[in-house]
Amino acid sequence: MSRKLIAFAIVGMLSLLLCASAAAATLYTTLGPNGEYDTANGYFVDGSNYFNQVLAFPFIPNATATMADAVLAMGNYAGGNSPVSAYLASDNGGQPGTIMATLTQQGTIPPFTSGGGLVQFNCNGCGTVNAGTTYWIIAQETDPGTEQAWMFAYQDQTGNGAFNQLGSNSGPWNLFNSTITGYRVDSGVPEPGTFLMLGSGVLAAAAGLRRKLGL
Repeated sequence: MSRKLIAFAIVGMLSLLLCASAAAATLYTTLGPNGEYDTANGYFVDGSNYFNQVLAFPFIPNATATMADAVLAMGNYAGGNSPVSAYLASDNGGQPGTIMATLTQQGTIPPFTSGGGLVQFNCNGCGTVNAGTTYWIIAQETDPGTEQAWMFAYQDQTGNGAFNQLGSNSGPWNLFNSTITGYRVDSGVPEPGTFLMLGSGVLAAAAGLRRKLGL
């Protein structure tokens, strides 16, 4: 191969690496440095045969960027394993507001008994999210016979959340301040597939909020 072709190939490879590094960035996360979360505990997201519980947690982007996906730490707990419906919502006075976009689950949620996994939800028209502005991720299980667990955040971080047990992605919402769940919000090009990472465990509390503690 000539020196010119070798140089061209090197430049091409560097360009691809630069594009890849610029393609995706973390806008917000409650996961650990390597994607860790509490693999033993979580809150239910389930259908009407169970608690019909819908969960929502806020995030504030660290940059103004196009939102590509959200990655949620989830485990399939009981019943079937139908996909979770996830949504990006605005903030309305400290609770979820208007639904802005739908996020589509990629792959299958791993079993709760094996610690669950990091499951990617790709955006459908999320558009730009603004630094310093509060948004919410809502998780809803519409299949009556499926019960999922949204696993707790790395080192069982605490913060604000919202839930209802009406199976509604638009409320009315019950607000709480307790252990939050594990999730990450990304900008750029969505990565394919479902992810599996392991973390560490403990517990939470909020009146009326259905949770699953312990394997």
